[in-house]
Amino acid sequence: MAIPSFRLDGKTVVVTGVGPGIGAHVAAGYAEAGANLVLCARRPQGIGELAERLAGEGAKALAVVADVSRPEELNHLVKAAEDSFGSIDVVFNNAHANPAWSAQEGLEHGLARGELPDKGALDYSAEDWQATFDVNVLAPYRLAQAVVPGMTERGGGVIINVLSAAAFQPALPVVAYGTTKAALHMLTRYLAKACAPAVRVNAICPASISPDGGVWEAFKAHIPKIPLGRVGIADELVGAALFLATDASSFCTGQVIFCDGGRVATVS
Repeated sequence: MAIPSFRLDGKTVVVTGVGPGIGAHVAAGYAEAGANLVLCARRPQGIGELAERLAGEGAKALAVVADVSRPEELNHLVKAAEDSFGSIDVVFNNAHANPAWSAQEGLEHGLARGELPDKGALDYSAEDWQATFDVNVLAPYRLAQAVVPGMTERGGGVIINVLSAAAFQPALPVVAYGTTKAALHMLTRYLAKACAPAVRVNAICPASISPDGGVWEAFKAHIPKIPLGRVGIADELVGAALFLATDASSFCTGQVIFCDGGRVATVS
């Protein structure tokens, strides 16, 4: 029996929410596996340099600035990818929003500043909820609407959604984030059924991941809740991301791979 391939040679992968953490590390893993990369972020800082670095290592990489919560910018992302590479074979939905801090740039930024969320469960405005839902749920859904018909016509494709342990267990008071990530989990299951057999839809569920394994001061009290006793490193998600993107997972759809140090499985 042939060993399943973990290669992506000639495949085009769109990675949204590319920053210094999970998105950039997974993109680099895909590039090493032979993929053409389309790197998307709301701001140009970082993605241009990453595209240049990957190109210098022999990959084909395109940087696209787009806010995936805006339909017109999401359409621009899809068109740019198709114009450059002809098709989209894999989507890695990593873009996320989290308004748990009054002036926030996401979960990682708040914790990196050494701050716990300053919004309680009942402090979220309708605007907070809508902005979070637009990025965490509607954007992956709209992207699926845009790419699944082409994937189906070509005989196959893969969508990978990035969840969060907060979707399964209330931890930090990140109510809108956790709730919308739970919705993304259910969307993953619905799309897996609706898009089969041509398109496989799965998810990765990280928790407590930092680019280099460094521990945010605000998070130190939560380390004892993680059975492996530490935060994760962004590189530790690359294997799962490769597995789900490649033919190695050809009989997997509607599944979640937990890369969370055992937190969801063992903490009540």
